[in-house]
Amino acid sequence: MQHVLRLLEVRDYVPVAELSEAFAVSEVTVRSDLTELARQGLVARIRGGVRALQQGQSEAGFDLRLRLEVDQKRAIARMAAAMVGDNEAVALDASTTAYYLALELRAKRELVGVTNGLLVATALADAPTITVIVTGGVLRLSAMSLVGDLGTDVLRTTRINKGFLGARGLSIERGLMDLNPDEVRIKQEMADACERVYGIFDGPKWHRSALLAFVSVEELTGIVTDSTAPAEEVEAWRAAGVDVVVAEPGPHEPLLRRPRDLRLAMRDEEAG
Repeated sequence: MQHVLRLLEVRDYVPVAELSEAFAVSEVTVRSDLTELARQGLVARIRGGVRALQQGQSEAGFDLRLRLEVDQKRAIARMAAAMVGDNEAVALDASTTAYYLALELRAKRELVGVTNGLLVATALADAPTITVIVTGGVLRLSAMSLVGDLGTDVLRTTRINKGFLGARGLSIERGLMDLNPDEVRIKQEMADACERVYGIFDGPKWHRSALLAFVSVEELTGIVTDSTAPAEEVEAWRAAGVDVVVAEPGPHEPLLRRPRDLRLAMRDEEAG
């Protein structure tokens, strides 16, 4: 099932026959697993296979991505949180790794969190000593993010100590990259507003490229990644002057908190 979710990050459709051959199991077994994924609301079942819920898009939905490489993302989040002190302002984008980082930051004191991610904001919302600033803008449902001019206007008048940004891919020549032009623009504005900028992403991102760059090597303070990152590329980035910190995933742990359903949250507030 994890393999199917990874395939649907870059493909719209995965057939039963392909999975049956790849794993040397019966098509009945494959269909059972695909039915379970559909029951969890992560894929759409169609005749002969499954498709991504956001058909026609090359991005996977937030909830799907949240379930991939969980131990690696949590290790990265713990390492990144150790770089943040009390009484600081930090920017977090709408990436799933930023969501896990937000959970780790809940224990900080007098922290200001600036984000364009609705679920990232929700993860911080009821922490008693954290002030959350949401940039505003137009909702992108697949990423649960806010993009557009309203968000960039807020960031242009804000000064932030540290920014932590996810990426779809990276290269020494182009820097950190992502797919969606609106997301790239808000990431660029976040980076410009920050005194220090860190990339936060797991090992598979090191093997990918993407359409649009948002932070160059020269603008990047550091990268926090996990031990599956390719050693040669890590050393190349260090040689280019970027501090790369490698986090070792610990034993699998239950999630501290799940993303709240925003509609239910708003309904509860209205009822109260």
